[in-house]
Amino acid sequence: MKRLAIYVAIIAVTVAALILLWQFRSVLILLLLSLMLASALRPTADSLTARGLPVSLSWLLVYLGLLALVGLSLFLLGGRLLDELRLLSNYLVVLYDFTYQRWDNSSSSVAQAIIQRLPPPDQLPEVMAGPSGLSILRVVSGVGQNLATVVASLVIIIVLSLYWATDRVHFERLWLSLLPAGKRVTARSIWQTTEASVGDYLRSELVQAALAVVILGISYRLIGLDYPILTALLAGFAWLIPLAGFVFAAGFSFLAGMASASGLQVAILALVITAAVLAFLEFVVEPRFFRRDKFSGLLIVLVVLLMVEAYGLIGFVIAPPLAVALQILGSHLIQYMQRPPSTAPQIDALEERLNVAYADYNGRQEMGDTPAPEIGSLLGRLENLVEQTRRVAD
Repeated sequence: MKRLAIYVAIIAVTVAALILLWQFRSVLILLLLSLMLASALRPTADSLTARGLPVSLSWLLVYLGLLALVGLSLFLLGGRLLDELRLLSNYLVVLYDFTYQRWDNSSSSVAQAIIQRLPPPDQLPEVMAGPSGLSILRVVSGVGQNLATVVASLVIIIVLSLYWATDRVHFERLWLSLLPAGKRVTARSIWQTTEASVGDYLRSELVQAALAVVILGISYRLIGLDYPILTALLAGFAWLIPLAGFVFAAGFSFLAGMASASGLQVAILALVITAAVLAFLEFVVEPRFFRRDKFSGLLIVLVVLLMVEAYGLIGFVIAPPLAVALQILGSHLIQYMQRPPSTAPQIDALEERLNVAYADYNGRQEMGDTPAPEIGSLLGRLENLVEQTRRVAD
């Protein structure tokens, strides 16, 4: 009965914790993103600290450098990206007009059924605007609100990440103090291993995605693709998707080529270049410059699907590192379950025999039969060894 009550209490606490996490899921996501950012940037900050800079100054320089890099990229590519988006929107309008006219002149019943549900090309701007242009106003208002939310979230993530990075020791002491003393060393080792592996994974994927964007953007422009920057960004973003990223990136490049003036010729060339660049990153760059453990791509995909279903696009961002952390924690759990049976009985027996030896040693001293000093020293060292063994076993 007592054991049943314990099981019920554990289940109740678990359910309550899950409900609490779900209620504060937005805060939890921001916290996870801040931890992931700190783990990805930690080696750079540690290298600056090793050169003699204070920890806070090292992290401040790292974040300023990151913000400067992002700002420079937006300054150099933002205008051209907007031009490509404008060009693409014009192309889609022309494509819609051409497709509508072709289906309207078709004798196919399926095409006629589709045409009846679509607005004519000359009425498309009015349909998109809605009555009195209220739809556009709602869209603009929604975009403004979302942009403000994104900016505020980024500020919170950076502040939390900076706080975690500079005050890591105190944070670890806080949550490790909740564990039994004998488990703290193991818990700290698992935590540091998980953080390092997640950081390695993020750095590897993000750097390779950035290289893909740069190389593909230059290559697409050289072959005459009409949307080189936009297509390269989509391909780099697709590269972050485990297993299926290669297919999505190749598909984006082929469609962008078909939408260009040269048509099929540029599309095939863009497809070949995309495949060659991504294969180069996968089989040459990653093994040579990024030493990280191999993780199950299938598990990462499953976690991505679950997180996207639960959190949308933000779930796609946090899912791969979360899957990596789950794999590491799972491997440690399996090792814990497969470890040999407890050695506590053997330690107890050894300690009992040590107590008997101490009693004999003390008895001889009381009887005036003074043992050799080395025996007392040996018994003291044996006692320390037994205590250390018990702490490790616990």
